[in-house]
Amino acid sequence: MVGIVVLGFVSPLHKDKVPVVRGIDKIITSIDELKDLSIGDSLVVAVILSGGVSRLVGELVSVNRVRRVVLVSYPGFNSLASALDARALLRDLGVDSGILHINDLGELGGALRVARAIARVIGVKVALLGVDRKSDISWSFEDRFDSKVDIINMSEFERLVENADEGIAQEFVNLIKGRVKFEIGSERLLEVGKIYAAIRGLYARYDATAINCFPYLVEHRVTPCLALARLNEEGLIAACEADLRALFSMMLTKELTGYSGWIANVNHVEGSTVTMSHCTIALNMIRNPRVLAHFESGYPYGLTGELIFNEVTGISVSSDFRRMGVFTAKVVNSGLMSNNMCRTQAVLNLGVDASRVVKLAPYNHHVIVPGDITRELEVIASVLGMEYVRYN
Repeated sequence: MVGIVVLGFVSPLHKDKVPVVRGIDKIITSIDELKDLSIGDSLVVAVILSGGVSRLVGELVSVNRVRRVVLVSYPGFNSLASALDARALLRDLGVDSGILHINDLGELGGALRVARAIARVIGVKVALLGVDRKSDISWSFEDRFDSKVDIINMSEFERLVENADEGIAQEFVNLIKGRVKFEIGSERLLEVGKIYAAIRGLYARYDATAINCFPYLVEHRVTPCLALARLNEEGLIAACEADLRALFSMMLTKELTGYSGWIANVNHVEGSTVTMSHCTIALNMIRNPRVLAHFESGYPYGLTGELIFNEVTGISVSSDFRRMGVFTAKVVNSGLMSNNMCRTQAVLNLGVDASRVVKLAPYNHHVIVPGDITRELEVIASVLGMEYVRYN
């Protein structure tokens, strides 16, 4: 994660007229004031306080070789007009940017939350567990976001699990048994606890992890689902199926909503509804959690529960991280509704022909999070140089 520099831009004509704003690191009124700035690799948030400052923003970018800018505007002092000019200028300079227009400068905190989400995925260090080599997706992720993907192969990961802290593993067992109803035997829960402890220990070195779970469960006949459910509840972002695309979305949504989100398969579309499912979900996203057999394998353990939210946003990104698909939906039903799908299930109403999901989705997995964050995601996609596709 890179740092964030928040700069306010105001013309000399309006310097004494615009209100004082908390959260701005430095006010810029002239090119001379750019000389002593040290931006480095930081993400720039340019708060456009007045008109007539687009050239100042362009000069900042040129002098400091800035690659991405979050432009923030508000209704007063020709701010939005200047932000639009600045965006056009930045585009000509080959710099990715997006405009977040707020109602007043007192809402700057919301804009900074968007900036933190962007900064979260730049310069990040990620571990992929149980894979043998980097895929094209990994190389694209590293290249696009100046990040690092480390490979921990299956043998190495199995050694980590074997040597995991048994005290932490037992704490996991006690917590899960105290909160979740088991509909199958819990005698293998300590094995999952050791998976949890092994992955948890990696967060001293990594910002996020993703495990190639199917080879592990085939070999050991137990799944990591509950371990991931607890890690994500704790705010430690962890994805299944070694899915770096979903992990990227989860890093964004954790900053935007406080939840890393539920990775879900698309199972069915009918009318305006889409049915989604997966065998794991963060424990703090559901009520009435129950444990039963994992869907595909029949091994322990799969997790089911009812979503605690009425409105959600779904996000999916392409393998080259250049396209973001987004939808909003109302939750119609959730829980275990069918034995023919992964164990946590939800029927979501998009309010439009749901076949648009099939037509527009960058790929299968969508990260589902509470609330409507489409406005924020559109800005994020623009700043990260991604095409933004709204299903509804």
